[in-house]
Amino acid sequence: MEKTHGRIICEKECAKEKNKNIKDYTLSQQVFNNPKYKGKFTNPEQVRGFIRYIRGHYGNRRRKSATLPTPLSNSNPSSQYYGQKIDTKAKVLLLDIETAPIMAFVWRLWKQNIGINQIVNDWFIFTWAAKWLFEDRVYSMKLTKKEIFKKDDKRLMIGIYKLLNEADIVITHNGKKFDIPKLNTRFIIHKMTPPLPYQQIDTFDAIKKIAGFSSNKQDFLNLSLGSPRKLDTGGFELWEKCYFGDMGAMQKMEEYNIMDVRSLEENYLKIRPFITPHPNMGLFIMDGLERCPSCGSNDLIDCGKDYYTTVSVYELRKCKNCGANSRVRKTKVSLKQKNGILSSSPR
Repeated sequence: MEKTHGRIICEKECAKEKNKNIKDYTLSQQVFNNPKYKGKFTNPEQVRGFIRYIRGHYGNRRRKSATLPTPLSNSNPSSQYYGQKIDTKAKVLLLDIETAPIMAFVWRLWKQNIGINQIVNDWFIFTWAAKWLFEDRVYSMKLTKKEIFKKDDKRLMIGIYKLLNEADIVITHNGKKFDIPKLNTRFIIHKMTPPLPYQQIDTFDAIKKIAGFSSNKQDFLNLSLGSPRKLDTGGFELWEKCYFGDMGAMQKMEEYNIMDVRSLEENYLKIRPFITPHPNMGLFIMDGLERCPSCGSNDLIDCGKDYYTTVSVYELRKCKNCGANSRVRKTKVSLKQKNGILSSSPR
């Protein structure tokens, strides 16, 4: 390609450190709209052509993000994932807990109603595991033998409380009905104040809403989606051994808990573009660029199709990073046109 004045401008812009991670399309828009380059280019596509040539994004070297995502590796869940990591500044925590069973006196095995005066020992937390999205390290805590006999999980609650206070978004599987209410129960029992507010993504609720898997249990999703399977615990016997202070069993329980968190991360990333509404990751960047609400990427394409509500029309966007769909906030319907648009009568 001939080294024209336009190409020289694009080479300078591509060489800037702040522009190296910006997608071709977005950078071409920025360069074309830059006042100091006014009249230097015919249209944004001319700029994009220069940028793609400079970055080697033609022919066999075209970037892979334009194709379907590569499945995650089971051997190292955090080394690969669907789409590129976008630095949104959001703190996204993946979380799972394991609890002790309730010990109670009962007379039968089937359809047994248990009164509170039949409870010998109530449940408490055995272990918890958590990790920040895209980071390899998994944080975890388990009870000591002394804490098990005392049914004292306060140390564990203080540990997870600190992480929840840092989190902007918490991801769980069935956490809205189990993990989060259970943690809140123990916070109350230990006279702790509520953690700072955070948004929740429950992959159990999400998968029920968007898909029709034969089972929504996490290990069935692991099997269906090719994520690491749950560790074989041997059944209730592991929980029984933990209850009576077997620290080898507690170690296995912690490992089981950690693997659940790693699988949760993979499953979340695989279903992420289908989750609606997803906490808006663009709000954690707010740089004036159009951002994907699901992953925060600015590598978006105009779908060439509009999204119609009952009274308005919006342009659709598709994220080339994670595959999620979104719409712009500004309607295509003018104020004058709105006057003639009616809304359906309520039932």
